[in-house]
Amino acid sequence: MSAPAVVALIATFRRPLEVARLLTSLENIPVGLHAVVLVDNAADPATRAASEGRALLVEYLAPGENLGCGGGLALAGQRALELFGAELTHVWILDDDAVVTPECLEILLAAMAREEADVAHPLTVAEDGMLGWFPGLLDREKFRVIREPGLPERFLAQCGDAPVPISWSQGIALLVTRRAVAELGWHRTDYWVRGEDLEFCLRLTHRFRGIYVPAARVWHLPPPTTTATPAAEYSKHRAMLQNIAYTALRLPHGRRIARTIPGNSLRFLRTWGWKPRVLADVVAAFFRGAVAGKPAGAK
Repeated sequence: MSAPAVVALIATFRRPLEVARLLTSLENIPVGLHAVVLVDNAADPATRAASEGRALLVEYLAPGENLGCGGGLALAGQRALELFGAELTHVWILDDDAVVTPECLEILLAAMAREEADVAHPLTVAEDGMLGWFPGLLDREKFRVIREPGLPERFLAQCGDAPVPISWSQGIALLVTRRAVAELGWHRTDYWVRGEDLEFCLRLTHRFRGIYVPAARVWHLPPPTTTATPAAEYSKHRAMLQNIAYTALRLPHGRRIARTIPGNSLRFLRTWGWKPRVLADVVAAFFRGAVAGKPAGAK
């Protein structure tokens, strides 16, 4: 069997410092990572500069318009295939605010080979060192444990570091085989913002085996502040409600998350207040996604 040939896929928008930090961590991957395809939805000169002069091959793409995260990742995946063709074995989908450990990729690849899996995600650590952004573990007891706030060591002490089957995961550091995306396609472009990673992983694990690999680690370090206005954040959160309703109730592979709709709606109300307008937006998001059958980025 030939050695794995992995290409990392990143979509970004005005986060040059985070991109530089991620690319530096990727340069420390000892084997397996052949290149990075970086799609810059903002065509930001500082982001482009952060991608240049790297020890690792970085293909920088500026599409000339904001394609959103899903559209950016789809473009990155297509470019990876153009660059490496049949040589490509895996794509590693990374959030621009992730930081990978040097051994992370090697551990993920080994676990996928042993478990005959086509999708894998490492344990995710937040800036405070706590376990965060957990996936949908199919082991009920381990899923209960991972949902409780705590250090990674607590989860490892109670559950061990053996891979655990998953049904969904965020796209913080999702490793996927070429055959899975060849059969099921890339991220959808009509989600535009929030939830495209959830739909993508659900689609893949509906057909292929997905695993959570606690022995591998990635840091997720979003910027401490955001330039987005409260109105913009509200709009994104509302879009996520619509996308979850659409994914859960209109797509066969999404039905596994239908039970999360009430909890996500309640979280939206707690975040933005029990006001008539907010309540109306919850109902409207559900209607557009579940009844009208449109994700939030559909035209």
